[in-house]
Amino acid sequence: MDVLLLVVREGRLLLTRRAGDIYGSGWWALPSGRLEPDEDVVTAAVRELDEELGLRAEEDDVAFVGVTHALPPDSGARIGFGFLVARWTGEPTIREPELCSALQWYAPDELPERTLPYTREIVRLHVQGEPFSRPGWPASIPPHPPA
Repeated sequence: MDVLLLVVREGRLLLTRRAGDIYGSGWWALPSGRLEPDEDVVTAAVRELDEELGLRAEEDDVAFVGVTHALPPDSGARIGFGFLVARWTGEPTIREPELCSALQWYAPDELPERTLPYTREIVRLHVQGEPFSRPGWPASIPPHPPA
């Protein structure tokens, strides 16, 4: 389970360019991370904000955007919780240079071509005000007819 952070400044989102020997190296993504054992999603969001960017926020500064249950064609299913972070202290800094080579602000409708689909989906949920998606899964099976 993952948390994806929509860090916003003046209407623009902060993206990280992934680096190193990880999935999507060279592609842009929202700051994100996996939950630790016995950690809730809000606590994970606040922790990842600090670990990846050196930013501090209170749990009340983190607002739920939506959740996506994605089934990428090249890996297993992922569940990602998106959180909007519009209030924080500090200046964004690359704190994990082995995993991130750059930080850049982008308008939600002007994401770079090489943006990870997982990121695009959480941004789409935010922009369209939708709380849930399940990209990559087959269409729902219709309910059984009444007996």
